[in-house]
Amino acid sequence: MAVSDVVVSFALLVAIYGVLSLGLNVKFGHTGLLDFGHVGFFLVGAYTSALFVLPPDDPADFTNYVIGFGEIPLVGTWAFGIIVATILTGVIGGLVALPTIRLREDYLAITLLGISVIFQRVVQSESWLANGPDALRGYSPPFQGLFPIEPGTLVGAVAFSVVVFVVWAVATAALSLQRENDSRLPLDRIYAVTTFGLGTRAAGVLGSRFAVAGVAGLIAAVISAALLLAASLVLLVGALVSVYGWLVVLVAIGQHYADLDRRELALGVGFGTGLLVALLPLPIADRISVSIVGTLALLGALVYAYYHAITSYEWVADVKLTVVGLGAVWFVGIWYVLLPILGPLGSGSLSGVLGTLFRNVVWFLQFGSSAGIGYSIAVIGDVTVQLDYSRFQLALFLLSLGALYTVLEAAVQSPFGRVLRAIRNDEAVVKSLGKDPFVYKVQSMVIGSALGGFAGAMWAMYSQGLTFRTGAPETTFIALLIVFVGGVGNNKGVLLGAVLYWGFQQATTQLAGFFPPALRVNVLAFRLVVVGVLFLIVLYYMPDGLLGREEYSSGVGDS
Repeated sequence: MAVSDVVVSFALLVAIYGVLSLGLNVKFGHTGLLDFGHVGFFLVGAYTSALFVLPPDDPADFTNYVIGFGEIPLVGTWAFGIIVATILTGVIGGLVALPTIRLREDYLAITLLGISVIFQRVVQSESWLANGPDALRGYSPPFQGLFPIEPGTLVGAVAFSVVVFVVWAVATAALSLQRENDSRLPLDRIYAVTTFGLGTRAAGVLGSRFAVAGVAGLIAAVISAALLLAASLVLLVGALVSVYGWLVVLVAIGQHYADLDRRELALGVGFGTGLLVALLPLPIADRISVSIVGTLALLGALVYAYYHAITSYEWVADVKLTVVGLGAVWFVGIWYVLLPILGPLGSGSLSGVLGTLFRNVVWFLQFGSSAGIGYSIAVIGDVTVQLDYSRFQLALFLLSLGALYTVLEAAVQSPFGRVLRAIRNDEAVVKSLGKDPFVYKVQSMVIGSALGGFAGAMWAMYSQGLTFRTGAPETTFIALLIVFVGGVGNNKGVLLGAVLYWGFQQATTQLAGFFPPALRVNVLAFRLVVVGVLFLIVLYYMPDGLLGREEYSSGVGDS
């Protein structure tokens, strides 16, 4: 599996937990309602959406569920199921809030936790409802039957162009933000080209940079569909889109760390390199005991050196988090680019080195599938490429996440959002201004729970199978950790927290591969302990998270 395929899987989970955590952030971050039972709405949303796309129950297949709408036109679709799941969880959230919302914060959290456990136990014990303790399967995610796509067909070209639209629009929106900063690169020219001239000529007509990015993405999608229908130029389109995405990422990283001087850059690179060196005993040492002791010793030395630096030198303390971020970027770059080529490089295979680099640069496409289109490239050799379903699903998830984030940002910056934050800060002030905190709290529960249900539907599509463990309480605490790490009451911080959490999960999964199978399960289980410790560290040293609370207006008089 190419490293790019691992990144795609990582991004899918980030999107799901990003939506789930945004819902919890509405409740706790913006309104101050601590909900330990948020996973209950995630569970209800997942099962509800799945039941809408399942066919009617067949007793012969040993799977029992109360009803299946999959054979009913329009009703038995994922779109309809997701809408119903979102509305239903919002309604349940409101009904649950009515008798509980007046409870004190700690009692409210415990009560909602109990309600979520009830949801989970009902699913587990009532076999007639959704197959009880066994997995609920028998459904497929939307449009999966179209894959592997035929690029020369209209359906294949449309599916391909959907992914192009999402990637191009997101990259163009990000590039438009980078243009505001000084850069040695001709970003204005690049932006003019990638927006097909709209960025300079039609910005005023379209109204905003994001509208320009959307139209540019639509144009790119139409062009890619035409190229696929005319000549099946899958590799060319995939390479162009991939390079554009890499360009925007590298520009963003460069501008983010542009203000660091040489010693700060060197410290960040040294930190990332030190982390890599600390992990070397795992693949190198022959004995597992030596590799574990060696890795822990080197990690301890790295942490001590970092702690000593920030306590001894003021300039290091001023950039302590920036150094860690730069080190992480450096480490990920080495993992993504350098480590995969060590094998072919050691065997002296130039084509293997270039082929590995090419597969990871052209992340837009999946390589090696027997159902793809074959190409012969000089030096690299023969390659087979296709747009696989996981990338198409990622495009759908990112569209959903982007739309929900945009709506939520507008809501929290509106008078309604200002009232929620005022309730969080001082409920008595809200009452003195003639507002009813109870009504706004119920509305907050409805919105946050509906987002939890939407995330559950996304999980049902991603996992293609559900069990009662989908509603395990630990999911709520993962979402809570994501909120605290990124920034309580900060929607951008929530997305950052989701990236960091699943980055940690992905990294530990990779590391567990160096252990014998008998120990691998224990290693993966132990990371829950590590997550708990990190949670406590974040609460103690960074109670407002990495990005802190978003500075929104808190006035409520005009609402």
